[in-house]
Amino acid sequence: MPVESYKLRRIFKSSSTGPAVIKELLQLMFLSELLAPSERIWIVSPWISDVPILDNRSGSFDVMNPEWHRREIRLSDLALQVMTSGTKLILVTRPDEHNLTFLEQLCGRAEEASLRQELTFVQRGSLHTKGILTNTGLLLGSMNLTFHGFELNDEVIEYDTEPQRISEARQSFHDYEEATEND
Repeated sequence: MPVESYKLRRIFKSSSTGPAVIKELLQLMFLSELLAPSERIWIVSPWISDVPILDNRSGSFDVMNPEWHRREIRLSDLALQVMTSGTKLILVTRPDEHNLTFLEQLCGRAEEASLRQELTFVQRGSLHTKGILTNTGLLLGSMNLTFHGFELNDEVIEYDTEPQRISEARQSFHDYEEATEND
């Protein structure tokens, strides 16, 4: 019997379903990037915070980076780790006060690690798109990468692994990088 291959997954999150499924999907996306890095990753979110992605309090992910220690691993930790592997990270967000803490923290940590050249910030005042794009996956939906997006708001996201749609998204996301409004 042939095994079915699913190329698109849609997740509806509400206060009753909880954030676990979305967090697990993000964990898998980032872990796959640590194992097989993309040339570029686009993170597009009008509002963004240094949200926890991996729960390493039991040491489950020590093998990925022993320096993480036993704690929650946040978006900035994973961003630095993928840049260490040579991946260029393009972060697209709104020029909003809410985002400054995360952007300044990530930029400072990237400079300390001599990785600033791997990081591009693009600010778009009219940005409403939300997504993460890697070589092998495209996450799109209504969710900002914030505490409210993960924990409180009702959200819908789609995870797509179909190569043609990933290629189309790459062309669209590349336009953000070309029209750079960097800080």
